Amino acid sequence: MQKGYCLSSNEIRDWIAQGRILGCNGEDQIQPSSFEPRLSEELYILDTEGFGVFRPKVNETVRQALEKLDPLSRKRVDITNGYELKKGYTYLIRLKETVNIHKGELIRSSPKSSLGRLFLKTRMLSDYNLCFDEINGYYHPDKHLELWLLVQPLAFNVVAYPDLLLNQIRFFEGDSLLTPQDLVKQFETYPLLYTLDGEIEKPVDPLAYITDDGLQLHLSLNSRRTGVVAYRARSTPVPIDLRKIGHYAGEEFFEAVHATNDQLMIEQGEYYLVASKEILRIPKNLNVEVKDYSHIGISGPLHFAGFIDNGFFGDLVFEVRSDEQTRMMLDDGVPLSRLRVYRTHSPDKVYGEAGNNYLGQRGVKLSKYFK
Repeated sequence: MQKGYCLSSNEIRDWIAQGRILGCNGEDQIQPSSFEPRLSEELYILDTEGFGVFRPKVNETVRQALEKLDPLSRKRVDITNGYELKKGYTYLIRLKETVNIHKGELIRSSPKSSLGRLFLKTRMLSDYNLCFDEINGYYHPDKHLELWLLVQPLAFNVVAYPDLLLNQIRFFEGDSLLTPQDLVKQFETYPLLYTLDGEIEKPVDPLAYITDDGLQLHLSLNSRRTGVVAYRARSTPVPIDLRKIGHYAGEEFFEAVHATNDQLMIEQGEYYLVASKEILRIPKNLNVEVKDYSHIGISGPLHFAGFIDNGFFGDLVFEVRSDEQTRMMLDDGVPLSRLRVYRTHSPDKVYGEAGNNYLGQRGVKLSKYFK
């Protein structure tokens, strides 16, 4: 059986050259194995209390589905000069690029890591597709499809502008997911997970981490290693301008949390940033996706930005919200989430070469918008 692949930067450029991705503005939108579309100036405020969560049917475009709504339920706004997106509201923003997908191909979307760490929930929609964050070539092949983002701020208000990059999309041909057997072989030549023995990185025993659903990760609450073990999002009316990098004081938006006896009490419905106990090292020919839900350690979303490009190394940061019915005590080393590993052709760039912000991170790190 022929192996599938997640396309790399070289092949994404081929799609652009062939006219299968229209509207690309430059090389900075192309990552090792993902593409980052830009926001347009066209935004709609959706009143979801009446019709619920918005998405198109299989036989209509996003715009056609939007025009069927009561005009009072879809207020259009031009965000050319910036627009504040507020907690508790749902927004629909058109992206500037369109894509042409064939049968047998699949496109997946994930929020960018910097936005996930702000607990900004984004889900991509496309014409003629019923799924969130996924475009299947089966539904409407060989036609250019408009792309849109549903955006819901959960912890902070943000100010958005045209041309900002909020999500990244990946292109799949065939089945590129590594099986448990593939992962065992991968660890023989290039281990993907390490733990610290003092200051020395040592590869983990793969048989203790490989499951039928990917690689198991655990929570780090050892304050001797990282100092701060978590950040809890504060409630604040101050919006974060998404053009301002390294601008905001972290303590105005997050409370630093220290563990007691390597334990952490988390409150229901609160938002936390925490780190993995393991150090991840991804070779050039692989990329990784973090499972967004896994109730083996805690019930609730475990990330809001789950894709990691080729070449990344460092601790992983999780964006966690507890959906438990009561507050919950977490212990150092509790199972947290799992990684799915995907095969790619080797790209001509790797994570960190294009000014990425989280290469080599240790412990919990705030988003790039903070000092």
